[in-house]
Amino acid sequence: MISFQSVTKSFGDTKILDDISFSIQEGTRVSIIGPGGSGKTTVLKILLGLMPPDSGEVHLMEVDMVRSNDRVKEEVLCRVGMAFQQGGLFDFMTVKENLAFAMEHMTDMSVDLIDKKAKSVLEGVKLPATETMFPFELSGGMKRRVGIARALATEPKVAIFDEPTSGLDPVTSTIILNMILDMVKTNTNLTQLVATSNVEIAIRFADRLIVLNDTGSIVADGPWRELLLTGPEWVRHFLSVRLIGLDLEYAHELDLPKEFIEKHWG
Repeated sequence: MISFQSVTKSFGDTKILDDISFSIQEGTRVSIIGPGGSGKTTVLKILLGLMPPDSGEVHLMEVDMVRSNDRVKEEVLCRVGMAFQQGGLFDFMTVKENLAFAMEHMTDMSVDLIDKKAKSVLEGVKLPATETMFPFELSGGMKRRVGIARALATEPKVAIFDEPTSGLDPVTSTIILNMILDMVKTNTNLTQLVATSNVEIAIRFADRLIVLNDTGSIVADGPWRELLLTGPEWVRHFLSVRLIGLDLEYAHELDLPKEFIEKHWG
């Protein structure tokens, strides 16, 4: 469903992505993780055809997102649900109008079905009473939840979440992540990709991590438990220092490896 082959991207003299390659199969869930400035959002922009790479091959649902014309790209993007960092809602539209706009332009749903779907996805993110509210009336966490609802309302083949919990408190972050997982749990054909700098969110979202370092290189790609225990030193350090601040009970809830808990919590 998603393929990057030897992709590079620079802005001036600054290299953002350095010869990265990976592929994601249909129906799988993957977290792209790395420190701030490691190129996670750039990966998503290139994947969606919003930004060209300097070199390399990029395919989304077998469509060449580098060389295809705008019409072909638009057709494939109609099958993609995208949740932006800050929600990405239209300020001049109500919540329901934001959802309806996406469905009207990306699906062939009838007016009645759009209305029913809007109600359904808002119930899914626990915001059924917000239909007539405008974005300025919502909290940051509520905007993220509406953005997630909009991304999934079009019944996409690929769902992408860009830093879905950045800047939010831990409780709200957990609520939002659980809502995403709950809403998509019955769709085994949906391919899901999250980009985040939050290790806890990344490992809760997916077993497989694609790890970018601060020079825009992929330094690891695999199951997070293996990377945490036996991955390259930089990767083990990056993952572990962001987890050991959790209390012991929470660490057990995450099902962290016994060896890791004994080493860092005693």
